Amino acid sequence: MNVFEEIQHRLSSKTRIRSLFKDVHAEDLERIISRMNDVLAEKLEARDKEEEKRQAKIESIEAIKQIMSDRGVSLDDLGALEIEAPKKRRNIQKYTFEYQTEAGDTVQWEGATTGRLPRDFQAYLDRTGKKRLDCVAE
Repeated sequence: MNVFEEIQHRLSSKTRIRSLFKDVHAEDLERIISRMNDVLAEKLEARDKEEEKRQAKIESIEAIKQIMSDRGVSLDDLGALEIEAPKKRRNIQKYTFEYQTEAGDTVQWEGATTGRLPRDFQAYLDRTGKKRLDCVAE
């Protein structure tokens, strides 16, 4: 049981409240009640503000609905007008790379400067210590 549930359980019955405050002076009890009333007033004020915000939204929605009906527009019409944004394409520049296999054959490979490489090309780069861009065929 968490603290809030425990407090709620203790304060939910007059008998439990009496036993809880049996050794408390009347002045202390009045101070506690006054503070609780202050907290209650704050909670009620916050609830009223939220209700006002909700009511303002409802009024705005009703006004928008009225404008739409005056102009003959429905929610379906709004959905039909949505234009899909074109998909962004990755702009990856492709190169033709030229390298030699261990057998001495010259091979050309088309690809980018990032990503995985053919095994032979990777072995060539490791063997020679070159970078990919050093192998671009012109």
